[in-house]
Amino acid sequence: MAPRSNNKGKPRKFKSKVKARSLGRREPLRTTGKTILIVCEDSKSSPDYFIKFRNELRLRSVNVEICGKECGPAPISVIDFAKKRKEEVKTSSIRDEYDEIFCVVDIDEHETDQAIQKARDNDLKIIISNPCFEYWYILHFERTGKSYSSRPKLYSSLKSHLNKHGYKHNKSGCDFFDVIYQRTETAIKNSNEILRSQYHNEPDLRKCNPSTHVHRVVECMRNIAAMSLQRIR
Repeated sequence: MAPRSNNKGKPRKFKSKVKARSLGRREPLRTTGKTILIVCEDSKSSPDYFIKFRNELRLRSVNVEICGKECGPAPISVIDFAKKRKEEVKTSSIRDEYDEIFCVVDIDEHETDQAIQKARDNDLKIIISNPCFEYWYILHFERTGKSYSSRPKLYSSLKSHLNKHGYKHNKSGCDFFDVIYQRTETAIKNSNEILRSQYHNEPDLRKCNPSTHVHRVVECMRNIAAMSLQRIR
């Protein structure tokens, strides 16, 4: 159909009711509820675990941001990345600052004194696993305070548990997440009990083999999910 003509015989122009969106300006990324950043030392196992845990809780990445491969394989590189990310967000106009930042590191062969001090100086929460993150997985199956002299010995113990459920320990991720997720409460209790009974709740885990504070991150994520449900209701 041709446009209607006005009295002068010229076509009438129709004005669009839809306003064009500005392509040069991004809307601020505002969040509801608590926001945290989890920075992991390894690029595969622990980030994959936290991502799957976040998905299981139906949390948004804007509330729980997880980084791993971007950080580097040493504790000090994790702290440096977290510090840089904290400063970037603090000066950003497009998203809110983090309420908490967790730096997840292993003890094993690493030098951690500098990293721990730098984390404290910059109000970053350092989450230590001694000797490594995989001890957290073992706590889903048993409460053990037996010292591990090396990663291979710890991996051997983990493999024996996973084999009973038809899984293999794959260092490239957390393929057995479904098995351990249903045992989360058990792992939290086992971790807290080891810290209490064996180390008298010593806050510095550098000399506490085996031990971990990963349950603190897990509990924080669960609390965020619980608060989100309350807002929906």
